[in-house]
Amino acid sequence: MTDLVAPRPIAWVSSEDGQGRRNLAPFSYYQAVCSQPPMIVISIAWHPDGRMKDTLANILERREFVVSHVSEPWLAAMNATSAALAPGESEWEFADVPAEPASVVGPARVAGALAHLECRLTQAIPLGVGLGASTPGKPSATLVLAEVVHFAVAADLLQRDARGRLTAIDPGRLAAVGRLGGIAYTRTTDRVSLARPDPAKRRD
Repeated sequence: MTDLVAPRPIAWVSSEDGQGRRNLAPFSYYQAVCSQPPMIVISIAWHPDGRMKDTLANILERREFVVSHVSEPWLAAMNATSAALAPGESEWEFADVPAEPASVVGPARVAGALAHLECRLTQAIPLGVGLGASTPGKPSATLVLAEVVHFAVAADLLQRDARGRLTAIDPGRLAAVGRLGGIAYTRTTDRVSLARPDPAKRRD
């Protein structure tokens, strides 16, 4: 599945529990799914023993989270936050990731990331069935559907045309990183641009 459905964007998700303890973790089952209002989905797998991952538990409790954009300079730090730490250990400290306050939601966001999507939970949908014999009735994953309530984007990424409309962000400056199968990642340095076909010029 992860080998074939690739490359995938990476949601670097920051969340907090009810006591304000912070969590930071990457997820690559992630996609934009609606423009009006802007909405995203993230699929978060459960642990094999039937426990929720901290990110999911935090989102269900606080109903807020932030997705920070992963560009090339952040690749190693993002990967470090995927470590299976002991309960109570902070991914922020383990990976030495700086935090800054979000604009409209509670969880902090990654300071210095080129963009942030501040989100509020809309719906959580359990998927599949857990694989462990000790986890009857537990899902395999939960699909998190959320509305983006605030975008924060580095100012130098935003350009306007002569009419004042925002133009497409330059992929080279965004320097996004994607997820492949196994332990592989990909960069977006090799790109192809294709204009949308004109039906009036259809070939015979």
